[in-house]
Amino acid sequence: MTAAEKPEDLIAAIASLRGSGTRKMQAIAAAAADDPERFIRDSSKELCARLDASEPTLIRFCQSFGYSGLSDFRIDLALAYARNRRGIGLVEPLAQDRRNVNRDAKMLIAQAALPLIAGDQTLLIDNGSTAECFAECLAEAQPLTVMTTSLTVAHILLTQGHHEVMLTGGRVRPNARALSGRLVEVSLAEFRFDTLIMGADSIDPKSGLSTFREDEAQVNRALLAGAERAVALADSTKFGKPSLHRICGFEALSHLVTNLDETDDNLEAIRQTGLQVQIAHPHSQEAAE
Repeated sequence: MTAAEKPEDLIAAIASLRGSGTRKMQAIAAAAADDPERFIRDSSKELCARLDASEPTLIRFCQSFGYSGLSDFRIDLALAYARNRRGIGLVEPLAQDRRNVNRDAKMLIAQAALPLIAGDQTLLIDNGSTAECFAECLAEAQPLTVMTTSLTVAHILLTQGHHEVMLTGGRVRPNARALSGRLVEVSLAEFRFDTLIMGADSIDPKSGLSTFREDEAQVNRALLAGAERAVALADSTKFGKPSLHRICGFEALSHLVTNLDETDDNLEAIRQTGLQVQIAHPHSQEAAE
């Protein structure tokens, strides 16, 4: 495996490093394998102090598996355990790790999606880092009535000062700072919004949108039922293996906004389903609008 290649089985790759490499790399691998939940939830500063390792050493460890740094490594580690369930419960990636990955691409996607809500008066907004970018882009938008499952999205909109902001009910998922559970469906039962802005953990041309959390899939289906149309925002890292819990097929969406390259096979396959796909790239016309 070269430094540029991500392993097919990240959990197995970490286990194999425990018997090779420097003593420091072996110690980091042991921490990630023996207590992945703590490895995912600790800050980088806490990890370095606990492992007696420098931040550059921690980053080199992640890069040895083909990742740019700690955030994207920990996201994939959490998803790997969610898919395989090897001896631990469900570990959710930290919201801050998600925010740290592909920030520029997510902001371009959010900006490219803005024209799609022209004329809307009411919005539903999902949780997630790309949804947060979209909320930031509403600073100059006309006053809107917005309901969201995200505590962070609600905070962003409230600081803008001109939108009416509502939260669904539900149980708070601390790592995601999002609401979940049956109360979300109850909250949405009396409303009908113009547009839902949503994301997904995984997008596959054959199976559609999916997530590694069962409750997240249920919440997203409830959000879909509460809006006239749905626009999905997804950066290129979301395309690949489907996650365990299916949210919907492409027929449930009106648009997909992404930064996939025009030559990507996923893009052609999705367009063949009839879904309108808008590309957001630097200097593209869509992003400029």
